[in-house]
Amino acid sequence: MSSAISNGTFSFNPEELKDWSKVIHELTFGDGDLNSVHDVQEGIKYDEQIVFAGKLGLLGKAVGAGCTPNEISGVTLTNKFWTPKFEEFRLKHCTTDVNQQNKLVNQMAKMNPDYYTVIEGSQKGVGDFLVASILEAVKENLWYKVWFNDTTASVFGAGSGSESFTIGTDVDYFKSFNGIFKQIFATTSLSSGGKYFVSIAKNAGASYAAQALASGDAIAALKAIYNKADSRLRNRADAKLLVTRSLYDGLLNDLEAIQNVGGFTQTNEGGMSTLRYRGIEVKMVEIWDRFIQTYQNNGTKYNLPHRAVFTVSSNIPVGTLASGDFGTVDAFYDKVTKQNYVDGVYSLDAKLLEDYLTCVAY
Repeated sequence: MSSAISNGTFSFNPEELKDWSKVIHELTFGDGDLNSVHDVQEGIKYDEQIVFAGKLGLLGKAVGAGCTPNEISGVTLTNKFWTPKFEEFRLKHCTTDVNQQNKLVNQMAKMNPDYYTVIEGSQKGVGDFLVASILEAVKENLWYKVWFNDTTASVFGAGSGSESFTIGTDVDYFKSFNGIFKQIFATTSLSSGGKYFVSIAKNAGASYAAQALASGDAIAALKAIYNKADSRLRNRADAKLLVTRSLYDGLLNDLEAIQNVGGFTQTNEGGMSTLRYRGIEVKMVEIWDRFIQTYQNNGTKYNLPHRAVFTVSSNIPVGTLASGDFGTVDAFYDKVTKQNYVDGVYSLDAKLLEDYLTCVAY
């Protein structure tokens, strides 16, 4: 067993984490960026129902002869179900296996009674560092799973999964539930040719170069997605255009290259520059690009590198059973094996709710 700290440079987190489950919860499900995109719902149980009430149709005809009123159809109820899946991880660390070249760790290590444990005692700074690393990884992996999970995930050239993964990827990390992109691909109105679908031609390119956006492509995609969107979505004050960095950078390049581009404004809100198209915030979701370039790359091209989702946060909720803490995070030291362990268990699910509150480009 090797150390959980590989050779390289790092810095210890000086803050002592008193309750790791609560800290992880605060920095993940309480993350401002996650909440700005998703409606995060806690305490969600398996098979919990999400009910949709349809709208009444036409009503009101001229009063006819007799005493029988004109009858109309009632409200149609439909539903979806939360199916949060439990996931777990374990990080194992052995103090004596720390790479001998890592001078910082060796300077801290002393052959005292708590030499082996990093969970408490004089080496607790190492344990805090490991947990801080888990915090960062959990935040990133939440985004990955919420958007790219696919119960039929497969690597390029194998299987029939909608999301094609880089060869060598352990796809079992992404098969616990269907993420939002998989749900989009499976929805008739959002899939190819659908009512709320816009095709980005460069996604079909056979190489990285062929997939690169040309001048004007990004603006054209946003214009098309706006025009195809349902008016009930366009009129929502909380609607956002979520885009890959490739599209966001393309928009900025187009803005610089073309003066007086219709519909675009850039404002400073709380010290942050916000790009808007026809009054709608354009939010770059750079983590999509990082995931695609790392895990959906066949060495020649990417899997749909340019994506945009026009929606509202309440229409793409994230659900978890955890409430107030991140499931269970247990850190402990085993005196028999001289090993340190950090175990985590949590539940997670994501839903795409209403078609008409979504419009996509890919």
